[in-house]
Amino acid sequence: MPFHADAARREINAAWQLIRAYPDASLELERDDDGIYLRAGVERLLFSPAEGCPPPMPFTGKDQPLCASLGQPYPRGNQWRDASVRFEPGRVRSEGLLKLLYGKNMSEVHKNCVPVLFMGNTVLFNRRHGCAAALARVGQKLEVLASREPALREYILPIGGAFLWRNIRRSGRLSPHSFAIAIDLNVKKGSYWQWSKPSAPAARNARSRYPQAIVDAFESEGFIWGGKWYSFDFMHFEYRPELLQKEEHDS
Repeated sequence: MPFHADAARREINAAWQLIRAYPDASLELERDDDGIYLRAGVERLLFSPAEGCPPPMPFTGKDQPLCASLGQPYPRGNQWRDASVRFEPGRVRSEGLLKLLYGKNMSEVHKNCVPVLFMGNTVLFNRRHGCAAALARVGQKLEVLASREPALREYILPIGGAFLWRNIRRSGRLSPHSFAIAIDLNVKKGSYWQWSKPSAPAARNARSRYPQAIVDAFESEGFIWGGKWYSFDFMHFEYRPELLQKEEHDS
């Protein structure tokens, strides 16, 4: 491949990181003259082009190569208090991959959904790749936490939404809610970057106040939090286990 060997090695490692996160998808790594691909049966998705991975562009109107979704490491734990401009780890998503993993249309996704009991509510979530089971475990952890610290409930309830086939606000791209892999908690405690400027003091204060215990409960089960994006979405948690795996060396 024409780009530097170290960069090629990093991208192959990142591809294996994605494969390990979804073992039931039977993804295979495949090299071609024009780049690295992930294959699942007859379907093939470009992981990275031969010239190297492009920078992540979370607000582009079309799919980027899969490597771009891993282009910014997601900072697990209490490392999110000062999200810098253009820091959007996990905001790049591949609709091609999501359709492969969870269903190609609203009907297929709905068939893959199961009811999950979450903090006294029943929500529909995708059962594939351990997603619904992970949300159920988060709910159990939050119940224990809220029994010890009742103030946490006001950040969680009422639930803002889960499965809903729709586009991202002011975008032509499908929301992760369309695939039933995301849940919004209490909207009143979860501001959104299009409602309040990311640089505004109110947004910075809201980021600093958000309970770490809630974030930790979700991250422990493979969910990322939209509060770690510069273009924040404090209510939003999304199942993306590939972003919470530790990188491994060449497989």
